[in-house]
Amino acid sequence: MVLEIEVPSDEVDRHFATAYKHVAERTKVPGFRPGKAPRNVIDRFVGRGSVLAETIDHLVADAYEKALGQTDVQPIDQPEVDIDPASLTEGQAITFTATVPIRPEVELGSYEDYSFGLEKPDVTDEQLEQVIGELREQHATLRPVDDRGAAEADIASVKFAGTIDGEPFEGGSADRLPLIIGENRMIPGWEDHLIGLQIGGTTDFDITFPDDYRVEDLRGKEAHFEVELLDLREKVLPEVDDDFAQSVGDVKTLAELRTEIREAMEKRAEDEARHTFGDRIIDVAVSNATVELPEVLITNEIDIMRDELASRLAQQRIGMEQYLALSKQTPEELLVELREPATRRVKTLLVLSAIAENEGVDATPEQIDAEIAEQLARYGEDAKLREYLTSARGRSYLRMTLRNRTLVDTLIERALGTDAPEAAATTEPTESTESTEKPEESA
Repeated sequence: MVLEIEVPSDEVDRHFATAYKHVAERTKVPGFRPGKAPRNVIDRFVGRGSVLAETIDHLVADAYEKALGQTDVQPIDQPEVDIDPASLTEGQAITFTATVPIRPEVELGSYEDYSFGLEKPDVTDEQLEQVIGELREQHATLRPVDDRGAAEADIASVKFAGTIDGEPFEGGSADRLPLIIGENRMIPGWEDHLIGLQIGGTTDFDITFPDDYRVEDLRGKEAHFEVELLDLREKVLPEVDDDFAQSVGDVKTLAELRTEIREAMEKRAEDEARHTFGDRIIDVAVSNATVELPEVLITNEIDIMRDELASRLAQQRIGMEQYLALSKQTPEELLVELREPATRRVKTLLVLSAIAENEGVDATPEQIDAEIAEQLARYGEDAKLREYLTSARGRSYLRMTLRNRTLVDTLIERALGTDAPEAAATTEPTESTESTEKPEESA
């Protein structure tokens, strides 16, 4: 879509003034303080062309943003601007065009014709007891062991020194290392040599590193270890009774605890079943829809998914170069790998947007304001985050996210024959309902 945008003369003058101010502030003109050189001096010293370029940058960005606010145009990328610098003169209005890439038309197929339904799994007694067992593990105590040798599942502290061909090697020794016997934190078979040792006891043995060991230089090599058991403790699990129930929950009896756990597990199972059901409905809608995907949307989504991967890796303290080396990929091969899921995500969001328009589903300004307040409360009152969330771009991102959540809830409730949800933010989103717009880092 081509927008023809007219900028009145007073706005042109304002942008010229801003440009002169900025150029003067960053230009050292002999005989003048920074920012104080008059316009005619700036023109001679820097050149009129630099001022015009700065004016155009400010004028186009401001006027284009205002023009979008007066239309229903939804750009999917930056516009291609056509403006004649020679026609830009102080005291005169100017007109320029902006060719805006917009969202493609989606031809919807059926999105309510499917044979499957909501499949909620039952919570079994075995699953309930597994949770009880996990709670026991969390509330276990450690008791010193001094009347027997080490056994499987004991918590031991050991001192050891390893050599290969009589020479120490990196990572082959420790003065005090805690480990749980049987968890195989060490190489396979290493911890077996601790069984039967008492505190202060020592042992030595030869063992071969596996061929797939994480340190390439040690693979397949035989090492000799000398080990001393420094400390030994055993895990003591609490009895499953009313006292245990009171220690882990706001209940008085074990029966009440089991009821509370079962209800929580059933709620979680129901939520997971709804998510799965919603995803399957979306898959049907996307499969039955026809849309020609602009390359710019796919390219942008690939960039977003690459940034998401980099962020997840950073949380694990893994750099992108290290990841590519481990996965034996080039940067170009990674982009090829991301193309298919990026294409699927773009189509999904375009289809959801079209269905939302067809169903008359949207997020209200009040719901967007409530989501902004919730996110600021959740992540802390951060100035950068507030600036993004309250900007036109941030509100657009939240609107799309909330709208998609409500739409999926609406389709689910309709399929189940219940009332549609009243609020846009009542259900946690799945990945397929999230907007593809790239938020600021703080968001």
